[in-house]
Amino acid sequence: MLIVGRGGEGVVLASQILADTFGRAGYFAQSFPEFKAERRGAPIAAFLRWDDQPIHRRYKVREADVLLSVSPSPPAPETLAKVRPGGLVVLNLDSRFPQAGPFHVARVPGSRIARDNGVLSSEGRPMGNVAVLAAAVRLLLPGGLPHLEAAVRERMGSKADANVVAAREGHARVTRQHTLAGDTRFEAPTAATGRHETPLFPVSTTDSLALHTGSWSLDRPLLAEACTACGVCALFCPEGAIAPDGEAMTIDYLYCKGCGICEVVCPVRGAIAMEAVA
Repeated sequence: MLIVGRGGEGVVLASQILADTFGRAGYFAQSFPEFKAERRGAPIAAFLRWDDQPIHRRYKVREADVLLSVSPSPPAPETLAKVRPGGLVVLNLDSRFPQAGPFHVARVPGSRIARDNGVLSSEGRPMGNVAVLAAAVRLLLPGGLPHLEAAVRERMGSKADANVVAAREGHARVTRQHTLAGDTRFEAPTAATGRHETPLFPVSTTDSLALHTGSWSLDRPLLAEACTACGVCALFCPEGAIAPDGEAMTIDYLYCKGCGICEVVCPVRGAIAMEAVA
């Protein structure tokens, strides 16, 4: 299994809880994360294997039988391409995924379940990871919900009760998706003649001019009329994503990673406000 999401969404914890769940069900299990850039909003992945025999492979999952997306946004085509033909993709989505490919799709409104039950991050964002895990357990481990609940209670401390409720709802509300005539046919990215469309090396070694790190954002700053274009935000922006443009300031959202420093250092109250990225 490949579990993907962004920093701050509980991807690593999800892999550990699910490994614990499979272990309680009598399987051998192995999980470990891959950190590309250790910050909130950055892409992150975790790998999980389970078997009824001891697991001797120690490398990351390059081709997955199951893809679990914790984020409430669909995974990139490069990620979907890692799913083997006939594999399963479990998505954190309220509405159907409008693509059809050589894999099965299931979805669960994990973020909505988390919000309804008060399972939130320190910034107030819904943490849909446990609800998505429960959806996967229903599809992969029949009768495994009690094992998941036990794993959640052992690892979540004072937050366990709300997460157990979210797990039960995620388990009950997972939907297997059927292909419709209007779905877009998924096509895996291919190598262009003479060069690769996807990087040969990890994201963290790619030049920031080529990598649109704005896609990592969980939040983004918005400039209000109160902005005086004093330029303090541009001075402190670690990505250089804010710059003066005549008598106003502009924000390049291709590179803004939503750290919120600009809002903190702005000397004008109400000139900058952080907004959640849809």
